[in-house]
Amino acid sequence: MEKIANVLQDYLDDYNLINPKEVKLVFFQDAIEHVSRIARMIRQERGNALLVGVGGTGKQCLTRLAAHICGYKCLQIELSRGYNYDSFHEDLRKLYKQAGVDDRDMVFLFTDTQIVVEEFLEDINNILNSGEVPNLFEKDELEQVLAATRPRAKEAGISEGNRDEVFQYFISRVRQKLHIVLCMSPVGEAFRSRCRMFPSLVNCCTIDWFVQWPREALLSVSKTFFSNVDAGSDEMKEKLSLMCVNVHLGVSNMAERYYTELRRRYYTTPTSYLELINLYLSMLSDKRKQLASARDRVKNGLSKLLETNVLVDKMKLDLSALEPVLLIKCQDVEALMDKLAVDQENADQVRNIVQEDEATAKVKAEETQAIADDAQRDLEEALPALEAANKALDSLDKADISEIRVFTKPPDLVMTVMEAISILLNAKPDWPTAKQLLGDSNFLRRLLEYDKENIKPQILAKLQKYINNPDFVPEKVEKVSKACKSMCMWVRAMDLYSQVIKEVEPKRQKLHAAQAELDVTMATLKAKQASLKQVEDQIQALQDEYDKTVNEKESLAKTMALTKARLVRAGKLTAALGDEQVRWEESIQKFNEEIPNVIGNVFIAAACVAYYGAFTAQYRQLLVECWIQDCQSLEIPINASFSLINILGDPYEIRQWNTDGLPRDMISTENGILATQGRRWPLMIDPQDQANRWIRNKESKSNLKIIKLTDSHFLRTLENAIRLGLPVLLEELKETLDPALEPILLKQTFVSGGRLLIHLGDSDIDYDKNFRFYMTTKLPNPHYLPEVCIKVTIINFTVTKSGLEDQLLSDVVRLEKPELEEQRIKLIVNINTDKNQLKAIEDKILRLLFTSEGNILDNEELIDTLQESKITSGAIKIRLKEAESTEMMINSAREKYRPIATQGSVMYFVIASLSEIDPMYQYSLKYFKQLFNTTIETSVTTNDPQQRMEILLEQTLLIAYVNVSRGLFEQHKLIYSFMLCVEIMRQQGNLTD
Repeated sequence: MEKIANVLQDYLDDYNLINPKEVKLVFFQDAIEHVSRIARMIRQERGNALLVGVGGTGKQCLTRLAAHICGYKCLQIELSRGYNYDSFHEDLRKLYKQAGVDDRDMVFLFTDTQIVVEEFLEDINNILNSGEVPNLFEKDELEQVLAATRPRAKEAGISEGNRDEVFQYFISRVRQKLHIVLCMSPVGEAFRSRCRMFPSLVNCCTIDWFVQWPREALLSVSKTFFSNVDAGSDEMKEKLSLMCVNVHLGVSNMAERYYTELRRRYYTTPTSYLELINLYLSMLSDKRKQLASARDRVKNGLSKLLETNVLVDKMKLDLSALEPVLLIKCQDVEALMDKLAVDQENADQVRNIVQEDEATAKVKAEETQAIADDAQRDLEEALPALEAANKALDSLDKADISEIRVFTKPPDLVMTVMEAISILLNAKPDWPTAKQLLGDSNFLRRLLEYDKENIKPQILAKLQKYINNPDFVPEKVEKVSKACKSMCMWVRAMDLYSQVIKEVEPKRQKLHAAQAELDVTMATLKAKQASLKQVEDQIQALQDEYDKTVNEKESLAKTMALTKARLVRAGKLTAALGDEQVRWEESIQKFNEEIPNVIGNVFIAAACVAYYGAFTAQYRQLLVECWIQDCQSLEIPINASFSLINILGDPYEIRQWNTDGLPRDMISTENGILATQGRRWPLMIDPQDQANRWIRNKESKSNLKIIKLTDSHFLRTLENAIRLGLPVLLEELKETLDPALEPILLKQTFVSGGRLLIHLGDSDIDYDKNFRFYMTTKLPNPHYLPEVCIKVTIINFTVTKSGLEDQLLSDVVRLEKPELEEQRIKLIVNINTDKNQLKAIEDKILRLLFTSEGNILDNEELIDTLQESKITSGAIKIRLKEAESTEMMINSAREKYRPIATQGSVMYFVIASLSEIDPMYQYSLKYFKQLFNTTIETSVTTNDPQQRMEILLEQTLLIAYVNVSRGLFEQHKLIYSFMLCVEIMRQQGNLTD
């Protein structure tokens, strides 16, 4: 069996790779047997199958898998709004063409929920019986089919011209290739009637009965699902698996008892069982995260508070230690400031002397510079001639010198020039000596490097004869010798420079004296500047020390100021949160106790959401008690006093529901939780319109769309709401649902191109996750088949005795004391608003503490916000206390009218139970309340409250009896009287069970 299961799992994995919608199956023995039977049936020639079982037993999933195993293509019709007999024929024609023309093996999967009109079954009956559906093809289309079939018919030996035989060959191909699998529920009369009217459903199909899963199958499935769940231990997984089985079978037994005692039908199917497991796993994960997050937030708030208390003690010690240190620093700063003032004064005196010396030195430097500039100007007069002579000498080369030497008897001007040069070079002024000078290789260099600064006076005196010679000028000399011209220029330049030097020398001596005096002055100034710098460095060091001490003092002062500010904020924080410490400690203890029990608590809560919505209060209580006992016997941790409201209810949300019109009794609150916590959309049995009013008020701000199946454009409205994420209320449902709703009920969403889509009608539309769908029916005791039960969460919103009693009490007080009831309603709204605001403030405090970073006492904004929140919270608490005190006074005044409301509630439930005597006796709550209120309004008034009460008790009973009795058969009036008498006496305590 294990090998077969592994083979089937491989086929399933392959199937999921091909198909966009993943299918999850657990192959226990029954499932293996069924998929094997279906595969064997459709593999047979002209094999067809009739699968009989309640919805949710796996008929369709196993059929698709069997078709995949056989390599067949599985097709189903897609119902949409307006799908009719013609649409069905269109789908059949496509099937016939694929099977008969394309020669493809096909499986046509057809369920009883897809039977829009009974003619569908007539066609199915004909296909099973003969393979032919009368008038399926139009004439033109039939000719196309025959034309496509003729080549294959010819291969089979059939004449192409024989039209009837070709058509019969086409039908035979269809019967061979097309396998019909019918899925039908045995619940109700419809199945039996259809089997009688269409005998081929039984005669031409192999029947496979899908009974309820056995205990072993249920256990196998739950173990598979729990295998990867963190339940603490494998033993706990075993216990949870067993608990799932116990719950499912227990609900099935309770459903039978429910029908036996109250004639109300409710079905459990394997799909319900899978829903329980999936819901539990989802809720367990969410609840664990919710509790852990809530505990961590409170724990964080408490730790911040405790840390603050520790910090306060430390800061007080730090503050007392810092005060003497700060005092010493202040004294140090004052002493340094005094010393700094004295040193600064001395430095200023030195600075003044230095500044005076700097001014004197500046004047002397300017005078020296003036002398130097004057001497330089005189020198600059001789420099151009000197530079020109030197440049001319540089232009001479050996050839030029040789030109002069070759003269045996030189021209006069050449001789004159050479004599002048000989005199300057302290040589004999004659031609032989001149030739020797010219022969010296360093001749020109001697001229260029000549010591022009120190020419002897006697040389200059000798030279004057030549200088004064009118012919001794470069222009004339050039005519005789170019080289001598340059030498002439040099001689004259030497003479000119010597004259200038003679005039400049005194100035130079004066400059040297002035420079010497300036050097002495600058040396003295430099010493004084060094002394000043030393003093200034000392002052700067002292200033640095002073600044450092001041900074330390300021830092200490800031630290003390910050510590004092933190102490003030700590006081604010302690004042704001001091009252919360005890409550937070208790909350953490409560969370620590609740987290280990979350496994069992959430399991019971999931079972409640998955199963018990359709039951009345009495049966719900019996189921929960049984489940708690089972958990305790299996040692699954669970709270001793389990409450669905405590586990899944949010007080803030519940108060808002009450404001929106949800009755305050426990059953109604549970119904509100079931309607909002389930994975499936809620279908509410609502004969008294309680759920309808609540949903209308609850979703009014969200642009609620209200539709009925009878509306011509209800599907269009639904599509728009799905796209925009708007809530939709579908009213006045009967016992069957429109097939077009199936994709929505089953939440058949898929992702394509990054968009979340759902196939609705003939198109794919965007699916907004904010979309919400509610359904209500006014039928007091609807019989929903298993196919409906597995798609929705059925919730019994029928009014309860306590709920009706509260409604009637409000009506009585409104009529008798309208100002009292008006004040009560206003007070309830105010109390709810205040409680919600108080809860929001508490959440805000915890959120601010949880998200704060660093030292919380440095976050002044946070501390102020917390303090403001606490002040607001305190004001709200005082207001709440006053309001609740006032509410108690109002309720005390209202309680005087309680007996009338209690009797009214008893009367209504007696009247409602008359339908068990005869189904014709149907009286709505609306009718009863009109009768009840009219009686109060028209009854005799009196100023005596006690007498007024007696009148109302008597009149409401009398009028209710008289008006209802008119509609009863004579033999039932006495029974009605007896029932009223017994129930009223029981309510008054005059009669026991």
